[in-house]
Amino acid sequence: MFDKCIYHASLCRTPAGTPLLHISKGNLSNHCSVSMATPNAAPCLPVSSTDTLHAHHRRRPNERPKGSLPTYSRPEMYRLPNPPHALRTSSLLKGRYLSKVTQNVRSRRRGADDESKQVMKQSEDVRHGVREDIQNVLEYLSNLADRAVHIRQRAEKVSEVATKERERIEETSREEVGKNVQIRKEIAKEREDRERKVTESRRIRKAQEQQRHQARMEYREFRRDGRRAGLR
Repeated sequence: MFDKCIYHASLCRTPAGTPLLHISKGNLSNHCSVSMATPNAAPCLPVSSTDTLHAHHRRRPNERPKGSLPTYSRPEMYRLPNPPHALRTSSLLKGRYLSKVTQNVRSRRRGADDESKQVMKQSEDVRHGVREDIQNVLEYLSNLADRAVHIRQRAEKVSEVATKERERIEETSREEVGKNVQIRKEIAKEREDRERKVTESRRIRKAQEQQRHQARMEYREFRRDGRRAGLR
């Protein structure tokens, strides 16, 4: 379990006028203090947080005060305590005490993980939807290509059938035209034969009429001659 610690900071000055920072650490059970001053330092005076903030930003003097020891040679009690190392929230056990900040961090991290999972799920859904759309487009294009091939084949068949039908109609038309021409020729020939027969019959009739007229005239002449002979 982590101990609840309380830090107090106060600014002290040595008799030489050198400012020193005094940090004290305490908890509910005990209290420990660490000072950066020498053993002969003057008593510390508490200062406000504003003075402490300014004391952090003050530059160190080039020369250390008399009677002070360098940091590496100071006793352990005069060294600054090492701050506790921050631990990852994922490395904390469930049974340990978690501060509100850690709980907030863990809750935020859990929320961020949930959001990232949600985003990943949404992106996966989007990718799945895009893949389905692409597959649908490819299937549509494939079906469209198949339909185009089928339509082209049907068009070729229709064109072939239309060509055969046109040839048949043209052949039938030529046959009908030939029949009509033949019929017209036969009709013309029959008309010529009929006219020729009519002309021949008229000529024969006229010749017969001439023969009858000639015979009648000869008969009249014969009777006239007979009457003349009887009168004599």
